[in-house]
Amino acid sequence: MLSKSRHRDKIKINFNANVFKEVSMGIQFITDSMCDVDEAILHRYPFEILPIPITIGDKTFFDGIDITPDMVIDAVDAHPDTFPKTSQVQTVAYQKAFEKHLARGDDIIYLALSSGLSGTFQTASLIASQLLEDYPDRKIAVVDSLCATTGMMLILHQGLKLGKLGRPFEEIVDTMTFLARHVNIYFLVGDIKWLAKGGRIGKNVALIGDMLKIKPILYFQDGRILAYEKIRGQKKAERRLFELVDQKMPDKRQCVGFIESKAPELQEKARKALTKDLGIKNFIVPQAGAGAALTVHIGPKCLGIMFFDALPDNYINVTP
Repeated sequence: MLSKSRHRDKIKINFNANVFKEVSMGIQFITDSMCDVDEAILHRYPFEILPIPITIGDKTFFDGIDITPDMVIDAVDAHPDTFPKTSQVQTVAYQKAFEKHLARGDDIIYLALSSGLSGTFQTASLIASQLLEDYPDRKIAVVDSLCATTGMMLILHQGLKLGKLGRPFEEIVDTMTFLARHVNIYFLVGDIKWLAKGGRIGKNVALIGDMLKIKPILYFQDGRILAYEKIRGQKKAERRLFELVDQKMPDKRQCVGFIESKAPELQEKARKALTKDLGIKNFIVPQAGAGAALTVHIGPKCLGIMFFDALPDNYINVTP
C-alpha cells in the first residue's frame, strides 16, 4: 500500500495523459523506438513500435529499420562536426498506426517519449483528438512517459500485464501515468567528450573532465536529461551509481531496468551487485542494448539503471 503522501499522486487519468472517449473493446499498446525493448516481453505481449527518425548530414534514417547504434558511433567518429539528430515520429506514422487499430475496433494506449525531450506527446495527442472525430465510440490515451529507454519499457510492461488481466482501460492509463511520475533513471556516462559533441556540455568542460578522468552520472528530471554528479574515476562512479539506486528505491520488490551502450560487462556486473546487495530478483534487460536513437544522446560505454521510487497498489513484480 502507498503511504498517505503517496496517495496524493494517485492522480486522475488525464494528469499526464490525454484520454478521449468511451466504451472499450480490445486495447492496442503503441510506443516509439526510444523505448528500448526486452525481447521476452515483445514476444509475449503484442504492442507496436513507431520508429524515430535520425538525421546524419543530409540523410534521414529510421531507428530500428535502417540504422544501427554502430552506424551512429561511426558517423560521429568520422565527422565529429556533423552530429546526428533525432526528431519526433512522423505525423503520417501516427495517423496510419492509430487509424489501423481504431478501424479494427480497438482502443489505444500510446506511451510517448518524454515531452521534455520531444514534441511527440503533443503531436500524438493532437492527432488522436482529430481521429476520434471519425471514431466517436473509441478511446485513445496518450501517456507522457517523462523518460526514455528502459524506463519507458518498465511503464509499458505494467500496462501490458494489466491489459492481459483484462483490467479496465482507465485503470491501466491511471497506473501508467502514476509510474511515469515516479520513474528514476540514472546513467553512468562512459565518454564525456561525446556529451560535448552533442552539445550537452561545453567542450572546455569535456576536455578538463577527460584529463581528470571525470565520469558524469546523468539522470532524468522533469522529463529532461541533466547532470546529477561528476565522479573522478570509473570504480568510484560505479559505486556511486549503485548507492543512488539503493538510496532512491525504497521498495526493492520491483522489476529493475537496465540499458547499456557498448558496455555489456558493466551491465552484468551491476546486475550481480543489485541481486547480491539489494535482493533484486527481476530485471528488464533489452538484449540488443541501447538503440540508435538513444545512442545519439548518450554515446558508447554507458550504463543506465531504471526503477520506481513509489509503486501503485496494483503493481505486478513478475517478468516477463
